[in-house]
Amino acid sequence: MKRILERNSNIELMRIISMLLITLHHFSLWAQGPRADQLLAKGDGFKAFESLIFLPLGDIGVYLFVMITGFYLGNKSIKITDSYKKSIKIYLQMYFYAILFLLLAVQNSWQMNNFPNMIDPLMPFNQVPNVPMSVLPLTFNHYWFVTAFILLMLLLPYINKSIVDRSESEMRNIIIILSIACGVFPLLNNHVASETVGLGIVITSYMIGYYVRTFIQTNTKTRILRSCIGLILFLSSVVIIYGISFYDITVLKYRYIRIYTGIFALLSAAGLFVLFVNLRPIYSRMINRFAMNIFAVYLITENIFVKKQLWKHFIFPQMDDLLMVNVYGFMAVLGIMVSCVLIDKIRLIFIVMVVRIKSAIVEVFDRLYRQTFGKKVD
Repeated sequence: MKRILERNSNIELMRIISMLLITLHHFSLWAQGPRADQLLAKGDGFKAFESLIFLPLGDIGVYLFVMITGFYLGNKSIKITDSYKKSIKIYLQMYFYAILFLLLAVQNSWQMNNFPNMIDPLMPFNQVPNVPMSVLPLTFNHYWFVTAFILLMLLLPYINKSIVDRSESEMRNIIIILSIACGVFPLLNNHVASETVGLGIVITSYMIGYYVRTFIQTNTKTRILRSCIGLILFLSSVVIIYGISFYDITVLKYRYIRIYTGIFALLSAAGLFVLFVNLRPIYSRMINRFAMNIFAVYLITENIFVKKQLWKHFIFPQMDDLLMVNVYGFMAVLGIMVSCVLIDKIRLIFIVMVVRIKSAIVEVFDRLYRQTFGKKVD
């Protein structure tokens, strides 16, 4: 705990920003997606683009989040047992919310079937997919990011051994190959290495985080120059993403675009990452404490039962001013993030209480046993 609180708060702030980008993406996708469909049906692509203004930010946030993991863990020798512990810890946090919201869904009669028109006798789980997805979240890919992240944790002992002694040129070549295979190919419908959201691109992001920690953040004299390069890389990639997104939505009238994923999102995240790690370090206990629970924002807001119940309250159907819709959406996302972090802190307090109560009960029974049988046993 103390070590986490003493981390460079620039990095922890970046973790918060990454989750902000992901949640803003979900606001555009789930809350404003239906509005965009209606606008596109009317032929108003410009307003549809404006209503989806946060849509391209999601994968930038995902890749950025994983780069932070590579920054912290890439140069460490991780035992297999430690990787299991990390994976189990993530899984238990995910499973807590999966089961919690399944129980709430049953109690409140939330929709159990997301695919009412899909009935396949060979795939009976399609009839009520939400239940098996909650009970077996990894098997049924409840959260793609968590599935990929846990697989990454399980592979860390082997990944780290393979990169720890690599030269800068070797690591650069590895990253280039992975970036093309996992970032460029999927945009061309070539998924031999990875989907645009999959394990391959997650491993690529992890490698970049390690590379920046090992080979870029070394010379304090060029910190300003590297920060400027990172900012330019971030802005130029974002301009490309939004430019092509604008064309897809306004001209092609198609909102399910892929260009905000893959290589350009990877470059955007890498630029933002380089910028933040080269800022003068700061240490804020408030930022670090908040960042400790930030992953819960994703687990809660992307729960299969929660997202429909949550985002329907932030459609703002009576508002025609899309600028204000996005402003209110941004403020709503900030409030949602704070609420989710507080919920997760309550979860941790609850777990600590359970552990202490269990320890107290064990201690009482142990004392009673010794008082009753101690002399006889001796």
